[in-house]
Amino acid sequence: MAHRKFKPSKLTLFIGLFLLGIIFLLLPQDVTSKVNFTFIDIFDYFLNMGTANQQQQNKTPGTFVSSQEYQRLQTAYANLDEQYSDLKSQFEKLSKLRLTETDPTTGLVIAKIVNRKEHQLIINRGSKDGLAAGQYVLGDNAVIGLIEQVSDDISSVQLITSTSCKMPIKISAPEINAYFNGTIQGDGKTGAKIFNIPQKYKIRTGNSVYAAERAGLLASSRIIGKISKCKLGAKSAVVWDIDVKPMYEFENLMDVAVVVIKKPEFK
Repeated sequence: MAHRKFKPSKLTLFIGLFLLGIIFLLLPQDVTSKVNFTFIDIFDYFLNMGTANQQQQNKTPGTFVSSQEYQRLQTAYANLDEQYSDLKSQFEKLSKLRLTETDPTTGLVIAKIVNRKEHQLIINRGSKDGLAAGQYVLGDNAVIGLIEQVSDDISSVQLITSTSCKMPIKISAPEINAYFNGTIQGDGKTGAKIFNIPQKYKIRTGNSVYAAERAGLLASSRIIGKISKCKLGAKSAVVWDIDVKPMYEFENLMDVAVVVIKKPEFK
């Protein structure tokens, strides 16, 4: 004979659970307390699992910060990251310039261009950084002008294209393995001119023009540009009329390097 499965009805379950509740209600308190503590002992781990995990996270120092503190830290990080990038860029530029400078007494001060005028640049470095009038200014390793005026934290640069800018130069003549000395002066436009070079000197278009060494200002020659035109002088046929094109377009420069020669200390 097949066994019949006992399947209580919903009414039977309700009555049974109701009577069980009445029985627990009528039991003495010491008995119900034991049952309660026994249940807690058995299921305590599962009941407190989520609470314990949350408490452990709250006890971990520095895991959570307020939104205001997070914003402050994020701002500080962004500023430090920008300062790091700027210092890294300056270091790379100084490293490249230093490779071409053999004199250890030569210092290079990197400055940003903050304003531009006709044949003039304004930079964000001044006497506090060791700058002084007459110092040479480099743009991508080429001489682009001279320091003109200096204040504590700002200076003006007189570009090589200015008619007021003059400096001694050397013209390279590789065909005969020689250099010819002269003076360069801005043409007031986009280049410069070299005057009074005797016609007997073998100078050609394309020859390089260098700023000559000057004690206390420039320890080694630096390129200025190349000769773009060389013809007999209009006023005198015994000298050359020479035009020079600077190596770089000044409009493309974002920063410059000022050559600062360290003065010897006497004890």
